Amino acid sequence: MSDCRFIASVAAGLCTAGVAFGQCDTTPGAGAIEQNDPGFCGNQTGAIDSNGGCNDDPNTWQDLGTIGTELVVYGNVGAWTSTVDPAAPVDTRDLDWYQFTVPANGTLQWEFFSSNPVGDPADFVGFIGNADCAALDLAGALYPCGGTATQVVAAGQVMGTVVTVNGFGDGNASDCFTNYLVRVTFTEASFDCGDPAQGECTEPNGTPGCSDLACCETVCEFDSACCDAGWDEVCVDSAFDLCGYYRYECVAPAYGNDCVVDAVVDSAYAVDLVDETPAVVSGDTVNANTDGPGEDGCGSGAGFEQLFSDLWWVVSTPADGFLSASTCDGGAAWDTKIAVYSYDAATFDPSALPDLYLGCNEDCGDAAFASAIQLEVPAGSYLVRLGGYDGSTGPFDMTISWEGYPVYECIPGDNPVTTTQSADMTPDTNGVSCAGGGITTENQFARKYQNVAEQTIGCTDFGAFNSGSGIIVNMIVSEDTSAGETPTVANFVLIDSKPAYVPGGGFLGLVTVAFDPGLDVTDGMNVVFEMDCPASADGFVSTAVNALGEDAPTFLKSAPCGLADYLSYEAIGFPGYHWTQDFTSWGGQSGTCVGDLNGDGVVDGADLTILLGAWGTNDPVADLNEDGNVDGADLTLMLGAWGACV
Repeated sequence: MSDCRFIASVAAGLCTAGVAFGQCDTTPGAGAIEQNDPGFCGNQTGAIDSNGGCNDDPNTWQDLGTIGTELVVYGNVGAWTSTVDPAAPVDTRDLDWYQFTVPANGTLQWEFFSSNPVGDPADFVGFIGNADCAALDLAGALYPCGGTATQVVAAGQVMGTVVTVNGFGDGNASDCFTNYLVRVTFTEASFDCGDPAQGECTEPNGTPGCSDLACCETVCEFDSACCDAGWDEVCVDSAFDLCGYYRYECVAPAYGNDCVVDAVVDSAYAVDLVDETPAVVSGDTVNANTDGPGEDGCGSGAGFEQLFSDLWWVVSTPADGFLSASTCDGGAAWDTKIAVYSYDAATFDPSALPDLYLGCNEDCGDAAFASAIQLEVPAGSYLVRLGGYDGSTGPFDMTISWEGYPVYECIPGDNPVTTTQSADMTPDTNGVSCAGGGITTENQFARKYQNVAEQTIGCTDFGAFNSGSGIIVNMIVSEDTSAGETPTVANFVLIDSKPAYVPGGGFLGLVTVAFDPGLDVTDGMNVVFEMDCPASADGFVSTAVNALGEDAPTFLKSAPCGLADYLSYEAIGFPGYHWTQDFTSWGGQSGTCVGDLNGDGVVDGADLTILLGAWGTNDPVADLNEDGNVDGADLTLMLGAWGACV
């Protein structure tokens, strides 16, 4: 299981399943600092939150100054439905943002308390992290009474704390009676730890202490001789035991691929993907041991980094492209994790697995918390590791596959017409997605075009953003048989689905997908375009948007964040984000476009000139009723369709 948060640009929020915690004492003592946003539960006038943080431009964190030995902040947060515009209420919530400066090297401890005199404060959420919005990397969790979090910090570092509640004003989240108190305690480093010249903590280094500040302090608190006398073998053993360093060992394996050192030499666990045909590996992790390292990037939060009871495969890919592994869609009925590592048979050292790590996924969004990972990789060999969250085990069918890069060229037919709901097709920022720790889970984005004319859709351009490695998304085109502007997944009828490559490294632009042959749609059909994004291994994937307006809403759904159905960006509190997306079509257009002879989307004098020039002939371009003669009957049809095509 994993937390998830909504991010727009660098704005942060969170949605996660609530767990009922008890009421806490949130009475502020002397010297406590109150939140600076005015009124009850922050600002309920329609803004997301009035004291802003990364949701404001410029950023407006409440600055608490330089911390001494302790600081305490308090206030209230909650979720509500804004009624500023009764015709269009917006679900939103309050966030409080605080920052402070650390005076010296040391350790910070956060304590979180919440209370709700009229309800359950189960959804109270606390974040800690760096307050630099340009590189915001908040480590967040739900906290019970007295729940704590610690972090080693350096002198001059600006730290941030964000508090809020889960979800929006849907009646399922804590309301605006939720009070909170956060206590932060600073302890200056008591030993001369952290200097790179002191040497590694994982080997005797001949000096007191070692170069990892956090580990050095932890070990020296346990054994002061490690900092008073010297860092010897005993200190090294303590470092492995206390600091989470990885030391490879595999004892009494239950399966042939239970130990990675056995799997790499046994051809039974080699998966050679010679083409794009998927391979399925099956087995059971019950009684398997754990020989791989815990992975911070596996989306589970502090204390849940490990992939327990892990099994291993060596997977080879034929060319540059995308390597995928999945237990979703019924592949496992338990909480799985999948990680991928680089592998070279000539140099492989199992103790170096942390350095070979490429990516991990914990949840693909299905009810069983199965996993799916997709990584852009060069041709070569890789280790695929399947394990469980927090000790979970069970039988599995894991699908492993490889895909090359999809390439499209949009070649329009006669008289192409481009249709869009975007006021401008130039993307200038990233959109809103569900993510955990800055890495996106599964997300789907949609635009719905209502009552389209009969036509053949040849291609679509859509805006995409990707801060991580390149990824393959799916562009899905469906008919929605339900009325109304909101896409209703239960009423979708699939028309076509095509993979699309979104480059990584901060890509922000348009991606093209072509349909060959084109997609024929009938008059009056509701057509939905969906950008279906799998979970990212190492970054943030979303729409590319601009703020220049749209004719119909951009919609988002994401099962990991509790959005099982589509909601508009506006409905979740982000009205200024508009997905740049269009489609190009041709031929067979009906309705008011019957007289659009030059294909410019308007029936006007230019079309009348063409018709009159063909008067008395059988020119099929102007013979609108197809009776073999261009005459008054065709003129009547044109005048009846006069104006912009709909």
